[in-house]
Amino acid sequence: MGARLIGPLCIIWLLASPAMAKTTVIDDSGTLPNNAALDMRWQQLSPRGPNANIMVGTLALRVKLNVAAWQKRTAKIYLALPAQAPGAMTVTWNTQGRLLPGRVVTGSRTLVYAGPISSPFIEDLVQLTINVDGRRMQTLYHINFRFELDEG
Repeated sequence: MGARLIGPLCIIWLLASPAMAKTTVIDDSGTLPNNAALDMRWQQLSPRGPNANIMVGTLALRVKLNVAAWQKRTAKIYLALPAQAPGAMTVTWNTQGRLLPGRVVTGSRTLVYAGPISSPFIEDLVQLTINVDGRRMQTLYHINFRFELDEG
């Protein structure tokens, strides 16, 4: 009798599963840095202590996300920081209110907006702070991040 219940239970479980949200990379080509270069400095001047190897840099960005394709819909937008050279990084940021402030580490993403899309662009001034292990900073690196949108 147990074998007969497996089929109906699987069907009920499949019907109860939430649909997977579709993730799309958002066109952020309108995003511009306020200052062109990210100037890194040592977090501590002393070569001792838990943060002795951490370098910190700040960068102001004028974020402009093209969300015209999702107008009149509800969505969640994330800031994603893919794995990249020079290795593990932590990025924190503050905003002027349109996007959420937050924190992201290499290889993950963090929610920056949730709600209705009422205009073709979402814009904000974002102040990024980037922390990285200075022992890995052998040359100049481009820091790549992207904005992703989940529908539904």
